[in-house]
Amino acid sequence: MSFTLEKKQTRAHPNRANGSTLIAKDAEELTIVYNKFKSNRSSPRTESQIPLNLVFTHGNGFNKSVWTYIIKQLYKSSQSHQVPWHLDTVLAIDAIGHGDSNLANQGKLGCVYMWDDGSRDVLDVIKHERETTGDMQNNFEGRTIAVGHSMGGYIALYASYLEPTFFDAVVAIDPVIYRTDVSEERYFNSLKKLSRLMKDTFNTEQEARDYFEIHSFTKNFQSDVLQDYITDEIYETKTEDGKVVYKFKCSSLNQLVAYLSRNVCAAKGMLALPSISVPIFHVVGAADIHNMREAVPWIRKAIRPDMLAGAINIEGGRHLVNSEQPDDVIKVIAEALTKRNREFNRERSNIPEIALNGEKKALFEQQRRHVLNFEMDKVYGYDTGAKYTPFDLYSKSSSSKL
Repeated sequence: MSFTLEKKQTRAHPNRANGSTLIAKDAEELTIVYNKFKSNRSSPRTESQIPLNLVFTHGNGFNKSVWTYIIKQLYKSSQSHQVPWHLDTVLAIDAIGHGDSNLANQGKLGCVYMWDDGSRDVLDVIKHERETTGDMQNNFEGRTIAVGHSMGGYIALYASYLEPTFFDAVVAIDPVIYRTDVSEERYFNSLKKLSRLMKDTFNTEQEARDYFEIHSFTKNFQSDVLQDYITDEIYETKTEDGKVVYKFKCSSLNQLVAYLSRNVCAAKGMLALPSISVPIFHVVGAADIHNMREAVPWIRKAIRPDMLAGAINIEGGRHLVNSEQPDDVIKVIAEALTKRNREFNRERSNIPEIALNGEKKALFEQQRRHVLNFEMDKVYGYDTGAKYTPFDLYSKSSSSKL
């Protein structure tokens, strides 16, 4: 594998939910830390193999390095020519309150973390890369795909809702984007129990490692994934009285804050989901019990039929399938990239700018003619599928009065 790895940072999105920081003004000074992988292999830049970029978003309590094993294997597939696509730039982001993003913002964060603010952070990271390096483009020369798990699945989906032109597609792995009154009550009851088991401070590094390797649900992680995650999560520090301790970058409080935002954010995401206008690969562990059973069919029905690029159930997979069965998830992501590479190549020749060689006069006359003839399905960029709604907006009684 031939790539560079750099830990970078940029400003988080400055406009955040009330309570996100202890002092309101600090919201303008928050930092997002992320890993940037960059291929050392030159891009073929052929019409059939344009560069693909990926941005990864993790679940609650985890960090950017939970994706490192998957990223390395995808580069391996790309550079050994096992697949018909070229992997160029990959970003793996630490959410606010998690990983190095939390360390960078110590003393500033409040007790509110709205997941859609995390989506805006992802967009600002992409903007930063575009403006400073020219990477992470989503245009005729390269495509960007978001991959997220659980809370990160929500963040990836909502980011594509906010800025659809930033993404070619989204691979959402067990995204938490569904709730009911029943699920909310059950969720809070289980969360109260979980909060009593959370730990984030230990006397020795070995005790901290044992927590992940023996006692926590992370003990079922694939070994490489677990070690990457642990190495990036445990850090040495001192208490106020000078005692050396070992802590987790994502504190128990920060985890709880993110968990407590789940139902509020899910309700917002449920409304956004039908309006997402980029292809979505919805991936779930077939044995997942974290989300309600009805969540999967509801989500797949809520997504526009023309935007549901894949509905994939990973056999035996549980909610943490990306970390417990990473090789199965790698296969799913690779197949999604192959499908999008093939479909964009097919669609590319029909884009007016490409078909008419960028001739502005010809483009204007073509698009003008379609508008004057009310041929909106032929107007480039006019989304005729956006009228889809899976919900009954009006009851029979109210609609009869209209």
